Amino acid sequence: MIAEIDQRRLHQARLATFEDYRQRNASAWVGPRGTSMRPLIGPDTWMQIEFGAAEIAVGDIILFPLGDMLVAHRVVARKLRQGRPSLVPKGDAEPYTDPLVAPDDVLGVVRSLRQGQHGAGSALGSAGRSAKLIAKISRTHGHAAATLRRLAAILPDPLRRVALAAIPPFARVVARITLAPFAWATCLDTSISKNERR
Repeated sequence: MIAEIDQRRLHQARLATFEDYRQRNASAWVGPRGTSMRPLIGPDTWMQIEFGAAEIAVGDIILFPLGDMLVAHRVVARKLRQGRPSLVPKGDAEPYTDPLVAPDDVLGVVRSLRQGQHGAGSALGSAGRSAKLIAKISRTHGHAAATLRRLAAILPDPLRRVALAAIPPFARVVARITLAPFAWATCLDTSISKNERR
């Protein structure tokens, strides 16, 4: 119970800090946790977040609250929900999309990535054409996973349970293999940037 309360306080403190950054249109480097954006964003990757960003495009990685978490996932589509524009976020390595997010709920947009706390930054994979291409690939993976889930639902039990349990890990492996060249290119781009500064 104490650990749960501490986690809630930590989440509230981060949310308050990031909300302050959003009000001031600040930019900061943030080290993420988790595996939902691998292979592009790994354990040693840092994200430069532009808080309070006015423009959000398909392909952008957005930071937003989701339950008791702050999540950085890619916008794979835009939709209208009750006549209002909404964003469809999805972790690159996740099989399914997140709930729709209103643009006003976005705390910030990732503008650059770097390896390590002091590495060179690169917009490759987080902005521009590469980000849009990754969004298309991620959205296609999501559609494929959703189709497999619908097909698995018609199977008899216990085969249905096995198939439904196998879809997420299988989708993560496929996503990581498909997106690995982008992660390699980002590492190469940051190495080139680092050498150019010398």
